[in-house]
Amino acid sequence: MRYRIQELLEKRTQRGVVSAELTRLGDAARAAFDDRLLYLRDQPPPGWRDPHAKRLSPDRDPKCKDIYEIRFKANRVEQRPLGYFGPEIDIFTIVLWATHKGRQWKPREYCRIANERWDEFRRGEIEAREIEID
Repeated sequence: MRYRIQELLEKRTQRGVVSAELTRLGDAARAAFDDRLLYLRDQPPPGWRDPHAKRLSPDRDPKCKDIYEIRFKANRVEQRPLGYFGPEIDIFTIVLWATHKGRQWKPREYCRIANERWDEFRRGEIEAREIEID
């Protein structure tokens, strides 16, 4: 099965959470991200593991249940777009762009924010669009 990967759109601006970050990070980051998505879209959820992706551990933070991170490095920082499988069986939805450097996550409340956005999306309060992979 091939998964469609989509990004959440910001309520106010309708900019995609992925598109906005990739524009800021530049072409090298876009290429690294596209490469990662090309691999992941053909993998079922159990195939989303290190070094390409990882399901966050609810043992460390119960709010992280069911959140997956896409893992790649750009501009000397570990990039961690976060998302969920669903709402349909063949879709992965990125809800937040986070980073991880050392032991620090940005934003710090990444699990809470991701959950809030996922809930808003599932209630129909936020839209998403498919990410075009070059």
